[in-house]
Amino acid sequence: MRVLSLGSGSSGNAFLVEAPRGWVLVDAGLPWRELRRRAAKVGVQLDRPSAVLLTHEHTDHVRGLSTLLRRGVEVWASPGTLRALGVPGKPIAGGEEILGVCLRPFRVSHDAAQPLGFRFELDGAAFGLATDLGQVTQEVLSALSGCRLVVLEANHDLPLLLSGPYPWHLKMRIMSPRGHLSNDEAARAVAGLARKGLQAVLLAHLSQENNSPALALEAVARAMDGWAGRLYLTYPDRPSAVVSV
Repeated sequence: MRVLSLGSGSSGNAFLVEAPRGWVLVDAGLPWRELRRRAAKVGVQLDRPSAVLLTHEHTDHVRGLSTLLRRGVEVWASPGTLRALGVPGKPIAGGEEILGVCLRPFRVSHDAAQPLGFRFELDGAAFGLATDLGQVTQEVLSALSGCRLVVLEANHDLPLLLSGPYPWHLKMRIMSPRGHLSNDEAARAVAGLARKGLQAVLLAHLSQENNSPALALEAVARAMDGWAGRLYLTYPDRPSAVVSV
């Protein structure tokens, strides 16, 4: 499997996962033309994805969905997400196979109808994706345990958020158990996973107002003293590195 972010942040989220029988798009938070353009930048000719997985129904994760539906792309999501969007699709209930990869969904804590994270398994290797979550629960840790690669949210630096210009109600939403992970919360989770075979981390959904790449990397790297793996960033305006699992 190969994994990359085409964009991650409040302006739009989309990840590509290479499966044996095609490309899986996880979230479609950017227009289809822009998704294709960014994929081409890293050498991926994305005529159309074979399937789309949705983590939840917020606009920054589904902005390009209507175009994909018109093109007949199969949409997979939780029953609650499909109901919230009012679109046809395949409900994800448990372990599924998608394009030759075993897909294991898990619940995440976020202010959406029925949000999910995903664990992908192929030939004994696994990677997990958990963005948009307010806390790392035991279910999340168990789902990500043993993954070689993890895509994990590092949304905000807490002091920067608290001192920043957002209104208090929005700060409270972000900090809540159904909001977004701070750098330090992400760092603690990654430090625990590093003892269970983790080889690489893609830090996702960094806030442009309440975080910076340097702060996110510093927080996680500080918690990973002695770890031999690799840290990667995702970006709101361009693709990330392509990481093999």
